[in-house]
Amino acid sequence: MPEVEKNQFGKLLPYLYDRKEPCPTFAFSVLERFIPGFVFADDFNSPKTIFVGTDSGLSFVGGANSNDAFNGLFLKVCRTNLIEGKRFTLFSGNGGWDELISDCFRKELKQSSRYSFTFQPERYDGADIHLQNSFTVRRLDGAAIKRSQEFDHEYYERFWQSAGHFLDKGFGYSVMKGETEVASECTAIFRGKVYAEIDIYTNAEYRGMGVAKKAAQAFIDHCLRNGMLPRWDCDVENLASMKLADRLGFGEPVMYSIFVKNHH
Repeated sequence: MPEVEKNQFGKLLPYLYDRKEPCPTFAFSVLERFIPGFVFADDFNSPKTIFVGTDSGLSFVGGANSNDAFNGLFLKVCRTNLIEGKRFTLFSGNGGWDELISDCFRKELKQSSRYSFTFQPERYDGADIHLQNSFTVRRLDGAAIKRSQEFDHEYYERFWQSAGHFLDKGFGYSVMKGETEVASECTAIFRGKVYAEIDIYTNAEYRGMGVAKKAAQAFIDHCLRNGMLPRWDCDVENLASMKLADRLGFGEPVMYSIFVKNHH
C-alpha cells in the first residue's frame, strides 16, 4: 500500500468530510495542502482506513482497523518515528484503534482523552463585549508574534513551518492592553478550507476580564465572514476551556484518544 501522492490528496477529502468519528483539523490541513505532511490509505478509490500525519509529528489514524497490510505499515511508520526520537502525538479515530495502539505500544505511549466540540451558530452570541478603553482587538501580525508569550515564532515553526507561512495561510486575533502588552490571543493552530481550529491563551494578569471571549469572538467572526467553521478541542480535564467553549456556542462534545510518548 503506497503513500498517496500529494497531487492526489484532494481525492481523499470526501472520505474525511463524511466521517462520523472525530477527525482532527490538521488532517484536513494536510489533505488541503495548507501544511506539509503524508497520507496513507488502504484503497485509493474507496478508502476504509486512512493515516494522515504532519511534518511536525502529529498523526491521525481512523476508519476500519481490520486490514492487516495497512496495520503493518501503520505500526512500522509509528515504530520508526519513535526509534528516531521525533516528536510524536497520535490521534485515534475510534475504540478499535485505541485498543490496537495500546496493545502494540503499551510501554512507549501514554493514552489520554480529549473532547472535540461542534460549533452551533444558533447558540453563538456575538454581542460586543465592552472592555476598558485601553484594550484593542487586532489581527495577528509579525509584531504581535514577536511580543507573544505563548504563540511565538517557535510555536508557528512547530505547527506551520514558519511564522511567515502562518501569516500567509492562517489567521488569529489578539486583545492588546495598550500598544505592546498581549492580554489574550486566539490563533488558528491549524486550518483548512472549511475548518479552523482554535488555540487560545490569556495572560494571567487579565483573566476574568472578558478578554479571552473577546479574542475568540474576533476569531469566530472571521470564520463566519469567510465561510469557515471554527473548531474547539481540549483535554477532558480542562474545565475552564470547556466552560468558555460553551459560552461561545460550542457543544455536543465527542471524546477521542490521543497517544503521546511516555517519558516515565
